[in-house]
Amino acid sequence: MTQDDDNKQGVELGEFLEFYLLDSQEQIERLGAGLLQLEKEGENIGLINDLFRSAHSLKGASGTMGFTPIVSLTHAAEDLLDRLRQGQLEVSLEMIDILLAVTDRVKAMLSQVEQHQDITIGFKDLVSSIRSLLSGEKAESVKTAQPVQVEAEVAEQFVPRDFLLSQDEREKLDNAFSMGRTVYQVDVTLEPNTLMKAVRAVMATQRIESMGSVIKLLPSIEELEAGNANNFSMLILSDESGDEIKRDLLEISELVDVQVRLYPNGEGVKEKVSDLDAVQIEEKIEPALKQEDIGTPKKGPLKAAAPPAAINTGEGNNQVHTIRVDTVRMDNLINLVGEMVITRTRLVQIGLDLKTQYSSDSMVNSLNEANVYLGRLMNDLQESVMRLRMVAIGTVFNRFPRLIRDLAKKTKKEINLVLKGEDTELDKTVVEVIGDPLMHLIRNSVDHGIESPEERRKAGKPETGTITLNAYHEGNHIAILISDDGAGLDLEKIHKIAISKGLVGEREELSERDIANLIFLPGFSTAEKVTDISGRGVGMDVVKKALNNLGGMVDITTRRGKGSTFTIRLPLTLAIIQALLVEVSQEIYAVPLSSVLETLLVSREDIKTVGGLPMVQLRGNTLPLISLQEKFELPASEAENNEVFVVVVGFGDKALGLIVDELRGQQEVVIKSLGDFLNNLPGIAGATILGDGKVTLILDIGSLIQDVLVTRRSS
Repeated sequence: MTQDDDNKQGVELGEFLEFYLLDSQEQIERLGAGLLQLEKEGENIGLINDLFRSAHSLKGASGTMGFTPIVSLTHAAEDLLDRLRQGQLEVSLEMIDILLAVTDRVKAMLSQVEQHQDITIGFKDLVSSIRSLLSGEKAESVKTAQPVQVEAEVAEQFVPRDFLLSQDEREKLDNAFSMGRTVYQVDVTLEPNTLMKAVRAVMATQRIESMGSVIKLLPSIEELEAGNANNFSMLILSDESGDEIKRDLLEISELVDVQVRLYPNGEGVKEKVSDLDAVQIEEKIEPALKQEDIGTPKKGPLKAAAPPAAINTGEGNNQVHTIRVDTVRMDNLINLVGEMVITRTRLVQIGLDLKTQYSSDSMVNSLNEANVYLGRLMNDLQESVMRLRMVAIGTVFNRFPRLIRDLAKKTKKEINLVLKGEDTELDKTVVEVIGDPLMHLIRNSVDHGIESPEERRKAGKPETGTITLNAYHEGNHIAILISDDGAGLDLEKIHKIAISKGLVGEREELSERDIANLIFLPGFSTAEKVTDISGRGVGMDVVKKALNNLGGMVDITTRRGKGSTFTIRLPLTLAIIQALLVEVSQEIYAVPLSSVLETLLVSREDIKTVGGLPMVQLRGNTLPLISLQEKFELPASEAENNEVFVVVVGFGDKALGLIVDELRGQQEVVIKSLGDFLNNLPGIAGATILGDGKVTLILDIGSLIQDVLVTRRSS
């Protein structure tokens, strides 16, 4: 259904589209989660009734909006669930597979609706499988039931390009599809005789990075520089619409044409179904859409329709206790509060400066009193707004039961996923980014952590392995644990590989935890063979980098034959924090106060070097130190004092001392991004603006600790 079709209706449906998409996506998620539960519990009539209602609601809302392909597919699923709730069929693995495939297909259709595109995802195979189940025949294998691209009447046939993906790139693509992400193929045509083709490609990829991420560019930058090609293609992930991506790229000079198309899931040539075939399929599947099912006649203008949210309640009018707010509006509110915090800080500084010069002036005292009251109001406002950003981590955890199910089938293993702490809340920005690192760790646990049923039986373990995903608050941080009861890491093997690669010395003493953390070094791998799911250690440096960018860190504990636990620690919020300001070589840095354990005044004579690291004894324990002046290559002070200030920071069970020149006090700071080009500076989490208007860098404590206690020790 195109925008032109919308304009032909008796009522403008565009205003209802957002309600429809939100409600439909909730219904399809509920349907998917319920099917996984049904697979475990079997004949649960209450659950089956809930699934039937979700399918019926989805069908009704889609019919009201005129999305016939979704109606046809969900109607077939509804028939199957209806037969199930009447006791005429029994729950089977084959049935669950087909219904889960229906949820995947509807998600893909909804993605096209969201992009204001025609629904071009086929559904004949799934409906045929459902009809076979209903008639008691053996259904066609869902493995061959890949989405079929149905071409619009006026559109040219689209053949997906083979991007010659590497193992890592293929894994990124598979992860994107398994998470329901939107994948596009972007084909760009340059003006003839364009001189700097590679530069145009770089500019295009930078534009895409602001809207998503680029998996592959073909031809490569080097090939574009050396060759005569006047076009290139990109495989990208983006939540933006295809029209928005095209409009953005066409702003780049010498790009004369941009085609953005959905990239299909699955490999090989996709079957092409003509419009005539689609009509015939519809007639076979759905001889006549009942008016009571879709709420409107099959043809002709739609009458005034209520938003789907109202359609799906099935009950009387209820009070609205929650509202949905566009994240862009909420982010704008957060930014405004951040600017107010900066302005309040400047007012406080101005008040203090005035009091120094005019201490007896009553107006100055009144100003400072007003600043104190304003500070209390700002703290309350900030706390309230920050709560709006907090999202339950269950929104991320709930993606993984389906992933575990699919991976277990693929690896022929029996795995039980246990979720804990789903209600634990953290900043939505963290929630949006944490999904990919968690997925990578879980895939590793499935592929190389959990053993096969035969191996577990020989080891005296239950045939079913367990992966536990847990989250809980730990002070001003959140801890996320990914545990498995599998084989554990082979520390002896890791140590030998590290020695052979020159990462550690043969005589260097390392604890078991230090050896385990060596797998986070770039390119380190113990995998003897690379699978299409994962390789233990492959890409772990990417996981660590992603967590460091969030101001977090990851640690490992493992026992051979018992399993492994990956512990991720992240800050609760990434917007406004309390910070300790420190001075180093006349530069000011902000240290997140949530990471500060204590401050010390240490004599230089007490600092000893052990294994290349400066250390100091603190209450019977050895505290490793790092000089910020050396770390950031700042000029040394001319006058060297006999004593130095040390800020002891901690993250989890690790601690580190930062050597600084002066302590400048505590202040509330607003974290500002440094942009794409400076975003990955080691040891820096962002920047802030102080009360005097100067820009100050904020230290990334997790990155500094990881660098000193893992990377430097193994170098």
